[in-house]
Amino acid sequence: MDGFLDELNQAWLNLDFGQGRADFLIDTGFSGTLIIGEELFDATRAIPAGFVDSTLAAGQSFRYERFDLSFEWLGVSVRLFVLVGPGSECLIGTDLLSPHRLEIDYQRRVVELHRSREW
Repeated sequence: MDGFLDELNQAWLNLDFGQGRADFLIDTGFSGTLIIGEELFDATRAIPAGFVDSTLAAGQSFRYERFDLSFEWLGVSVRLFVLVGPGSECLIGTDLLSPHRLEIDYQRRVVELHRSREW
């Protein structure tokens, strides 16, 4: 899976989350799966699964709507819970990155996620 570094050197992966493609910011401080911006998310194509209250890194509290969603991840169909947040921002968390190998090459300005052989 390929991605890119933006002008602020933030690492992004382009992912089809089962409802279309979007750029997801890699957030190694987020121990979940995905946060998808409500502007990009079609709730009619997922199963509602309640709400999750979260405290963000800067100390703010936020309530996310949670959904059960299926999509292809590194060549495998997965079913997992995703959170839907405000706007169009999308984040990918460590639960999806682990146990794979993430490479960020600042010199070439590319991001690559390599599937683990054991996965």
